[in-house]
Amino acid sequence: MPTPNPAPDPDDYDDDRDVLPGRSAAEKAHDDDVIAALSADMAGTSAAALAAQLVPVIQDGGALGQTVTPHLQRVSRARETAGIWGPAIAATGAAGVAVAVLPLPGPLALYILALAAFAWWHCAGRPGPSEAARMLAYSAADAGAWIRRQIEHLARWRARYETRRTNPEKKEN
Repeated sequence: MPTPNPAPDPDDYDDDRDVLPGRSAAEKAHDDDVIAALSADMAGTSAAALAAQLVPVIQDGGALGQTVTPHLQRVSRARETAGIWGPAIAATGAAGVAVAVLPLPGPLALYILALAAFAWWHCAGRPGPSEAARMLAYSAADAGAWIRRQIEHLARWRARYETRRTNPEKKEN
């Protein structure tokens, strides 16, 4: 899968990010003196106490944002998967339709299916034989783990259902 853009390194920026460009050292020193004088005047006032209470507001999108946010990673992952494996899926679908619908001779049908296999190999990054075997083993292990999680989830659901069904004193009307 593609890797996301790395976070920018703070060391790549200078310390004067918030200073306007084109100001001389004397102007910067004057600004620092004015801020220091105003900070000394403000110390201990009610305005300083109010300023200390300020917290940044992080926009969460409200109810809609809180509803959609948990699903964004799944949608992004599906989009990335479709972007990577989409050509192979499309080639397989087209090959399946062509073989099923068109009256093709055997060798031509095999050639079309080989093109679909080439699309899968190409989308997988053109691995060598050992990498292909390793990828298939990892994919099979991942699929097996997913199937196991689903079966365990269904077993827990079934146990809760049976407990509710066979325990009459806990029934709610």
